[in-house]
Amino acid sequence: MKEKKELIQYAAVCALLLYLLCHYWDTAMKWLILFTGVIRPLILGCAIAYILNLIMSFYERTILVKWKTRFSIKRAASIVLSFLTLFFILALIINMIVPELRSCVEILISNIPVACDMVLQFFHEHPDIFTFFSAIEELQIDTQKILQQLLSWMGSGAGASLFGYISSFVSVIFNLFVSLIFAIYLLAGKEWLGKQADRLFRIYLPAVLREKTLYVLHTLDNCFHRFIVGQFTEAVILGVLCILGMLLFRFPYAVMIGILVGATALIPVLGAYIGAVVGILMIFTESPLQSLMFLIFIVVLQQLENQLIYPKVVGTSIGLPGIFVFSAVMVGGSLFGVAGILLGIPLTAACYQLLKDDLRKRKG
Repeated sequence: MKEKKELIQYAAVCALLLYLLCHYWDTAMKWLILFTGVIRPLILGCAIAYILNLIMSFYERTILVKWKTRFSIKRAASIVLSFLTLFFILALIINMIVPELRSCVEILISNIPVACDMVLQFFHEHPDIFTFFSAIEELQIDTQKILQQLLSWMGSGAGASLFGYISSFVSVIFNLFVSLIFAIYLLAGKEWLGKQADRLFRIYLPAVLREKTLYVLHTLDNCFHRFIVGQFTEAVILGVLCILGMLLFRFPYAVMIGILVGATALIPVLGAYIGAVVGILMIFTESPLQSLMFLIFIVVLQQLENQLIYPKVVGTSIGLPGIFVFSAVMVGGSLFGVAGILLGIPLTAACYQLLKDDLRKRKG
């Protein structure tokens, strides 16, 4: 009886809060945007800590499990190893991509005179095109005046833009530093934080509501964990297949483009195409025909990945049908951009799992 009364009180409070939120929607959104802007480094720190916790837990379960020392020293060693592992992966990817990308840019710059000669030869072979430019000249457009106005506008805003870029860069570095420090605190005291959260739930929530809340949080954690592992596995498989296929067909920059495609494949469904566009531009500097062949190859590989690899690796790991994966990516990307794409699939998987469990429970 007491728990039922408490549930009614919580429902009344939630209804009141929902009414106030709907009635003062504009004011609530302004405060929400301000609040999220203030705690953004902490949110990023939570995300970093969640990802690093997967690596840290692996080290503590396997490598450091037999290390006879104090728990604090073992935890500090596992945190250091987790950061070193993450930095090693990022450094390896950057070290294999940046040099090849720089050489590609140098090739593009060196080929600019050749491209200009080809354009001039094209105009020489097609004199009819000059009639279009003569028609533009009859319109008496003062192009010199337009260019002067454009240059003066760019010059007037150059100082402010430069200051804005510098301040934005400093702000990003500071927020990243704060996020890393907060992530270290979370990793170091995750057991203590878990105990404090459990204590709050036991004091302030009824038993029924506490069990349901813990069940929802456990489902979310399970879906996010399986999604991250599955997405990383799928990216590695796609990158390896891209490298092997490019080596088989003798495409240039095989290792670099394969790693780039695999790295961008961490963005669900659409990420591999981002790396493919860069690969097409790089191969185009060597051979336009090979860039066209690579385009066909990457489309076939991406279709193979979307139809076979992704549903089996990611879809099966999170227990979500392919149509819901695609819908989650489209809706999440339209609403919140890249963050919506990354969070849409595990959140949809969690809702799907909760609904499936509830239907199974109601059927008895």
